[in-house]
Amino acid sequence: MNTKQPEVWHHGLVARQWGEFAIDGREEAGCFQKIIETSGQPALDLGCGSGRLLLPYLQAGLDVDGCDTSRDMLAQCRERASREGVSPQLYAQAMHELDLPRRYRTIVACGVIGLGGERPLTKIGFQRCYEHLRPGGVFAFDFAPRWNDPPAWLSRLPEGRNALPEEWRASGKRQLLADGSELELVARTIAVDPLEETQTRQMRARLWRNGELVEEQIHTQRYEEYGVNELVLVLEAAGFGDIQMRGGYHDEPATPDHTDIVFLARK
Repeated sequence: MNTKQPEVWHHGLVARQWGEFAIDGREEAGCFQKIIETSGQPALDLGCGSGRLLLPYLQAGLDVDGCDTSRDMLAQCRERASREGVSPQLYAQAMHELDLPRRYRTIVACGVIGLGGERPLTKIGFQRCYEHLRPGGVFAFDFAPRWNDPPAWLSRLPEGRNALPEEWRASGKRQLLADGSELELVARTIAVDPLEETQTRQMRARLWRNGELVEEQIHTQRYEEYGVNELVLVLEAAGFGDIQMRGGYHDEPATPDHTDIVFLARK
């Protein structure tokens, strides 16, 4: 199979931004914690990143491991965990390379599916999740369909695609870091391929100190666009059954008005 490695931008200064500012688990944390408590432990937080959801799970006394493809994000997670007095078991692996020593009753993945822009790897990743679950275990993840995102749809049209890549904005809002330096992030879309159903974006990260630019990084991320029925087919191909879809993070029936869909699939 001829595939590329997934492209994500959660490295370097972007990972630092997540580590310092993405600390609120919001409604996603409560949703997936309830799924873990209901479906059983041990559990795996796949794509745990800087620990936005994983650390609240551990603080609640749950038995949850963390896994992420970005070592920089995991470093941020370890640093936060040390400050907050928890000791997560962390693994640096991509979903399609998952090879962990434990088997889980629940695997959760928040904001992960579609990142990387390589459908064959996502299919393999679903199979690896199936293999890492105990019999009867649950794989739960969220996905943001594009039907309620007008810029995403308009970018598929010829006039939108032909205007790419977007120009960089001259500057963005700066965030004050703990060491007194400032971090500025600016994103742009560089390509949309409706045939492959992928979008490619870039993130420019600039680090400022005392008003002087001291570092600049540019990271690229591809994103796969799925329909909900395609995701169901991929889950079924991986062996999953009893597939449910919920609208948002409040255990509601899914409707076209929901901007996020939560999938639950059982082994």
